[in-house]
Amino acid sequence: MHATFFQKVIICAVAALAAAGLIEWAKVFVEGADKALNGGYEHRTVMGTEKK
Repeated sequence: MHATFFQKVIICAVAALAAAGLIEWAKVFVEGADKALNGGYEHRTVMGTEKK
């Protein structure tokens, strides 16, 4: 059985939604992992010198 044009449009829309969701999930995952790994270094300054 061959898909009609409208069915192909629906399939492509669902695939695009899944791909966009996967990309957004990956962005959030990478940002969260970066914050978890490097979060302790954000409040420190280089070599202990502070800019005032």
